[in-house]
Amino acid sequence: MESEDLTVLIPTLNEEKNIGRLIETIADLMPRTTILVIDDGSTDMTQDIVKSKSDKAELLDRSDEHIKGLSASIKDGINQTDTSYFMVIDGDFQHPPDSLLEAVTCVKKEPELIIGYRIKVEKWPILRKIISWGAQKLAYMSLLLRRRQRPRDIMSGFFGGKTNTIRELINNNKITPEGYKILFDILKVFPKNGTICQFGYIFKNREYGDSKIGRQHILAFIKSLFR
Repeated sequence: MESEDLTVLIPTLNEEKNIGRLIETIADLMPRTTILVIDDGSTDMTQDIVKSKSDKAELLDRSDEHIKGLSASIKDGINQTDTSYFMVIDGDFQHPPDSLLEAVTCVKKEPELIIGYRIKVEKWPILRKIISWGAQKLAYMSLLLRRRQRPRDIMSGFFGGKTNTIRELINNNKITPEGYKILFDILKVFPKNGTICQFGYIFKNREYGDSKIGRQHILAFIKSLFR
């Protein structure tokens, strides 16, 4: 399996300062890989920029969808994927595009789930570190009680897997649509003997724009611990 067996999913919301360069970077890095941008109703020029690069990327416009959110966007993207594997990457360069080559190496091993784990986080404020640490611990305990697998970064947003396998899991099980940590929801129902390939990466600072994580996302995650 090579990079043409992989679709890179990029969920976006108002990423006009990042998305064009990100598409170009990924296309240069892996020219045979499909790029699908799933836009959740941007009010800036994000969609126009993606359309201007139609030779390198496709656009899935979710502007008219009733349910918004990162998890809902990723779910729709997976359902639109035609390749054997997919990989989700942030639209703001916090996930280094070069690390997609590690994902391609994982694809060659044909696992059911691929997870990038953070080996270092650049310049997070102390409150963000505390929230992340607490979320990891709570998610770990939730998976332990369910007797499910517990990878190195349960809360990673840099993940992928075998399209048909993950599609079946997200469509046949309860996924928190308003949430932003869909990997955690997947792990709650992922088979105990399912195969996982993991690789490390450095989590970068957002280059432009603001974080989309708010109080409603935190509440959605807390609710998901008990579902």
